[in-house]
Amino acid sequence: MGKAIGAIGCLGVILVLVAGLVMTLVLGMGGALSGQSGDDAAETAITADATCTTSGATGGIPPQYQNAVEDAAEEAGLPLSILDALFTQESGYDEDAVSHAGAGGVGQFMPATWAEYGNGGDRFDPYDNIEATGRFLAALQDMIADVASNDVEQIEFTLAAYNAGPGAVQQYNGIPPYAETQNYVQIIMGNADVDYSEACTERAGSNVGDLGTGEWTHPLPGGRSTSGFGPRQCPAGAACNEYTTNHHGLDFSTGGGTEIIAPTDIEVTATGTNQFQGEYVVGRMTDEAELVFQFHHCQSGSTSVSVGDTVAVGSGLCIEGNTGNSSGAHLHFQINLPEADDSQPTYDHATDPAPILQKQGIL
Repeated sequence: MGKAIGAIGCLGVILVLVAGLVMTLVLGMGGALSGQSGDDAAETAITADATCTTSGATGGIPPQYQNAVEDAAEEAGLPLSILDALFTQESGYDEDAVSHAGAGGVGQFMPATWAEYGNGGDRFDPYDNIEATGRFLAALQDMIADVASNDVEQIEFTLAAYNAGPGAVQQYNGIPPYAETQNYVQIIMGNADVDYSEACTERAGSNVGDLGTGEWTHPLPGGRSTSGFGPRQCPAGAACNEYTTNHHGLDFSTGGGTEIIAPTDIEVTATGTNQFQGEYVVGRMTDEAELVFQFHHCQSGSTSVSVGDTVAVGSGLCIEGNTGNSSGAHLHFQINLPEADDSQPTYDHATDPAPILQKQGIL
């Protein structure tokens, strides 16, 4: 069974993870998949140059489990803080936790998966469960390794595979279009406090570069994530097209009426209205990264900035609305790489905003 080189703190290879709330091919509110064998998986490990570090946002490993979790992290080839985030999310380290679907223990294993990875141990013994988690993670990484093209994707796709099944990751060539899975990946990555270094944020050959030294904030204060980046099902109430089923940004919602603000210092480069993005604002960072930001579906007539304005972080841009091809009041927040056209909304050169917002401590 192939596995990544262990790393606790710094990671230069693939990471894998457990977790999950029940989805199509996954069992229980969390817990391990059944019916897949790491021995049958391709033993292909990505050895990219990227180095992703973690500092451990949860800090919640009970002292009695510290050594066991460290050993499991080494076995799995993932940083300690990611495994900590997983156990915290899955069970809060409650050895007796049982989901409505029957997933049990610290790592929320289903019985069938436990039969394969438990090595005859007790599913509700926390030490047996933690040890099995390491074994399962090493196998799971191999199941999705051929889909990922860099270390960041390897982490995210492995998380997605635990939640929705490796078959779903293979089917969609990445995080599947399930809101639950997309949110789950963001939660674990955010709680593990992954540091997306310049190399680590490379995606499909495009690097987001230096994000500068300026202050950042959330573009929709109080907004909850409603849709992630990448493939997804067509939102109910929206017209389906290649852009609604392959999402090029992140959606946030407060239910409508909240002011959308500049996440960092930007120069406004375009405003307007069309049938797809609705009322929109486009701006480019004034800091050295020069990323392009797009804000779609603003409330009709609410835009409070003009082309050429330079606005500081936190400045109002428009009001969260439901204009254009939208299924409800929300903000579609998009980040495009510096080479993108900033004179109009475009999906060319779009990059996943989640790693960038996580790096800035926003997600």
